[in-house]
Amino acid sequence: MTADDWKALKQGDDSRFGEKERAALSYAEKLTKSLQEITDPDVQALKKYFSEPEIVDLHLLTGLVNLTNRLTDPLGLEVEFPEEKI
Repeated sequence: MTADDWKALKQGDDSRFGEKERAALSYAEKLTKSLQEITDPDVQALKKYFSEPEIVDLHLLTGLVNLTNRLTDPLGLEVEFPEEKI
């Protein structure tokens, strides 16, 4: 994702993404903010765009990002990302 993609998402704007990407973003956000509310229909909605292994990958990657944030944020650590190449 580009810096502009991240900026748009931080502002709640997902219009630059297609249906498939918005489905993944919606699932990842729900998994992050209210994981106890994930239901079978949430997973079924992903199956329109993703295979079961891809859904597992999405779930695991979201969990990994959440784990990283919960480790680094309270400690004031910054995760280094390579600068975006244009």
